[in-house]
Amino acid sequence: MSLTGERHDLWPTPVLMRRVQAPAGYNTQLKDLILARQARAAGVAAGVVDADKTRSDLLRWEDPLIDVLRGWILDVAGSMNAQVGAGRNAVGEDVDMVAEAWAVAYHEWGYHNLHSHHDSAWSGVYYVHTGQIVEGSGHIEFLDPRPAACAREARRNPLHAIPPEPGMLLAFPSWLQHWVTPYEGDSHRICVAFNIGFER
Repeated sequence: MSLTGERHDLWPTPVLMRRVQAPAGYNTQLKDLILARQARAAGVAAGVVDADKTRSDLLRWEDPLIDVLRGWILDVAGSMNAQVGAGRNAVGEDVDMVAEAWAVAYHEWGYHNLHSHHDSAWSGVYYVHTGQIVEGSGHIEFLDPRPAACAREARRNPLHAIPPEPGMLLAFPSWLQHWVTPYEGDSHRICVAFNIGFER
């Protein structure tokens, strides 16, 4: 005898993966811009090993390349808001969003420790460059946020891996823990990470 009734998906975790249609040569130019900025100004190293981060003011860089990227990031934020019914106040008006972003260039064997992003609603990453990457390396891996489910179901894989691909943009809830596995390749693994929140 089968059970019937209404299905309710409790606490789903939306992850958006979008391959953007970048203008010709866009990623190469963005890569060069990021590497030039990193060569001129010291960044930060929090959370990363064998990698360089810019400061989190990337979306304020005055460059047409950044204007394009800013538009993609805000557009994906709107898509995430629509997915879960967020981004509007009590009377149905859109709430202003704020965003910050920074670039990360991973060297050979570079990786990012397990982390989440605080004080924001959505986070994400845009992949700029990977070089000739060794298959299976440099993935972003998301950790199942339900530790009890993983502990009780022996065959459940608590990790979901996504390989980097230039031109791919990911967005996910900022509380979702993730890390970047060590990069192997002939160049750099370069990406732009971002946070999006709501004006208070």
